[in-house]
Amino acid sequence: MAAILLFSFAVNRAFAYDWTIIKENGRDYIPLTDLARFYDFNSAEFSNGVATLNCPAVHLQCASGSRDLYLNGLKFILSLPVLDIQDRLCISRLDLAKLVDPVLRPTKIAASPVRTVVIDPGHGGSDSGARGPLGNEKEFTLDVAVRARDLFTKAGFNVRMTRSSDVYVPLESRALFASFQPDAVFLSIHFNYGMGPTAEGVETYCLAPRGVPSTNDSGLTFADFQNCTGNVRDPENIALATAIHASLITRLVVPDRGVKRARFVVLRNNAIPGVLIEGGFLTNPRDALRVASPAYRELLADAIVRGVMSYNRAIARGSLRSLRPPASISAKPPPVGLSETFSGSLIWDPLTSNDYSRDVEP
Repeated sequence: MAAILLFSFAVNRAFAYDWTIIKENGRDYIPLTDLARFYDFNSAEFSNGVATLNCPAVHLQCASGSRDLYLNGLKFILSLPVLDIQDRLCISRLDLAKLVDPVLRPTKIAASPVRTVVIDPGHGGSDSGARGPLGNEKEFTLDVAVRARDLFTKAGFNVRMTRSSDVYVPLESRALFASFQPDAVFLSIHFNYGMGPTAEGVETYCLAPRGVPSTNDSGLTFADFQNCTGNVRDPENIALATAIHASLITRLVVPDRGVKRARFVVLRNNAIPGVLIEGGFLTNPRDALRVASPAYRELLADAIVRGVMSYNRAIARGSLRSLRPPASISAKPPPVGLSETFSGSLIWDPLTSNDYSRDVEP
């Protein structure tokens, strides 16, 4: 697998690109041929429902009917599946704006460098989290958090921890604590459980965009359309998740379960960019042995630190925009645009004019 950190495409158009927009199931879709032209892919192949786009820096692959998207071999889970519409493979407009563009052009996010890292060791106290044959999740998460804290400190970052001992901290309190940290990102550390003994590997979550289901949900619910504080950081969230997940996969050499979306409390109520990392399955024999190894936990901590440093490098050339939390912690996403839902409910149209995505306006 080719290494992927984040990309920086030199696409600086002085005019709005003439996107082809196709309505399907009440949502907007964009042909992948448009995507290939806009990002200057020099080859685009479509065969048996599979799209393969290539340029010197990036190899992109996806398939009709699937939510799996691969960029240089790194796995992402789209919010909506790729569709074959009118004999053209198409990606949702939302995924173009909320995943593809911030990953391919992180400098357009215009975020300021991270100076403070809020580390959140999952569970604690009366909440043991997942129970494995070789230890409990709460113990492993704290161990990795302490290791990461020391590495971040050596690298010159300010570090805050939601807990530094075996105590229970409510999820809402963790998010609120993080939200008041200036120029910061939030890193929640967890280990997985369930899905059978064959489930193995690492996955990284960031907040689901408004109006689409979480990766692991089968359909839309009312909660999917509610305002979440964390959605004001959608571009930063996916860019941070990409940088960290790439670092995890390339350094840990474990199965890649993908960059996914969820509405965990610590993500949806958080005013700073954040991710939740699942460092392995305690119910899988191989993962359980890895997690129980201090060497693996040190490697995991190191990969997390390197991921944040990669994120900083990726956004470095963008014009600075403070990562300080909004004046109100209950800040809402940008104003809603046109409806894209079959029910007629209004959601934020991700490609309406705003500082971030003006270059990808249809």
